[in-house]
Amino acid sequence: MPLRDWLAVFVIGLGTAVIPLDSAVNIAFPDITGSFGIAMQEIQWVIIAYVLTHTSLMLFCGRMGDRFGRRLIFGIGLAWSALAFIGLTLAPTFELLLLARAAQGVGAALIGSCGPALITSLAPEDRRARMLGLYMLMFGAGAALGPLVGGTLVDTFGWPAVYGMRIPLCVIALIFVWTLPGKDRQPAWRAGTSMNAKGAFLLVGVMAAFLLMVNRMQVAADQLLVPMSAGGGLVLALVMFLRNEAQTSAPIVPLHLFRRPAFSGMIVATMIVAFAGFSVMLIVPYFLARLTVLPWGVAGLVLACSPIGQTAVSGIAGRLIEAWGARTTALAAAAMTAAGLAGVGLWPSYPSILFMAVPLFFAGAGMGLFQVASMDVVTGSMSVAERGVAGSLSQTARTVGVMTAASLLSLAFASFSGGTSATDASFHEAFGWVFLSVALLPTLVACWPVWGGRTR
Repeated sequence: MPLRDWLAVFVIGLGTAVIPLDSAVNIAFPDITGSFGIAMQEIQWVIIAYVLTHTSLMLFCGRMGDRFGRRLIFGIGLAWSALAFIGLTLAPTFELLLLARAAQGVGAALIGSCGPALITSLAPEDRRARMLGLYMLMFGAGAALGPLVGGTLVDTFGWPAVYGMRIPLCVIALIFVWTLPGKDRQPAWRAGTSMNAKGAFLLVGVMAAFLLMVNRMQVAADQLLVPMSAGGGLVLALVMFLRNEAQTSAPIVPLHLFRRPAFSGMIVATMIVAFAGFSVMLIVPYFLARLTVLPWGVAGLVLACSPIGQTAVSGIAGRLIEAWGARTTALAAAAMTAAGLAGVGLWPSYPSILFMAVPLFFAGAGMGLFQVASMDVVTGSMSVAERGVAGSLSQTARTVGVMTAASLLSLAFASFSGGTSATDASFHEAFGWVFLSVALLPTLVACWPVWGGRTR
């Protein structure tokens, strides 16, 4: 590739890194709960406020990139994110922190929706899998650096530093955003296509109703009317969204592709693997804080073993996909993820660093390989002109899994461990139960018989 294209890869990687660097926030969870005096299960709102806006707007932002130019949308996302990180760093209350997290989600949607499309436009179509592997390599590097840097920053400056460190990254990437492909490199430019803002608004409603329903499942049996009402709201919002999609000339979601079992099966599998995999970043920080005597910096290094595994495998993912095929690679990746999660579930109290590092690495490697394979299937199922939507769809499926895990797993773990009053023994028992249970999910994906068939 020419020098400018390599510089473009650097800018895409640097700008995109502000999204996976959010893994630094996970190591800061205990400090956030302590600083604001909130219960452990309330930390889910730090995740939800971000993921809800991120997930709801991803597809619409992908459509905006296809319409107005991905470089423009990517640049706007960088500027918006910088402002959101300033707000997060200075947030004086938990409520304002959540508001700034929602703003951060908007910026992440603008950036993340265009990243895969931008990087695949820098190489011929027959090298799509390798470029996606390179993208996930950079994504995984950011996720790996998050806990490493985050642990030290939290120990030295407190939780605000995990947000403030990303401000200069946004600024540097914004300075060099001109190196990215412009509209003349994007065949998706179609001046006469509408933007379907109504569909975007309805999609936010669908995601919000889904999240409310999942979250309200924690209520007591005599209050079942609450989750049932939320479920009714979800059905209504979904019907309105699908009706709008069927009537508009510019649907946000390519519904016709979901009639193909091989395509829809991959989307569902992506959500399942993401749900299971997020248990590492959600729950392991509390294990490290409670059942180890590791300093924050070392604890961050242990937690980083999972994204390090993701980074390591992403570098060879493209070649594996070219040799084995995307679906076979996805099956092997799901099995690897299951093995890693089961290994985490077998941790004893106060395990050695090596005993923790190995299963975390394998779980991360499995998830990283699965993400590249899944993204290759989804982007290969759609035209080059719709690559913004294609990349967004794959990432949306992943973040829906993360969003569901943030609600259900945190509540399940708090319930089985006994919450803030839990003894070390009950905490450890609940930890093992949760991870051995979620390991079953990617195991089912690895045995799923729906992978064959046509996706184009």
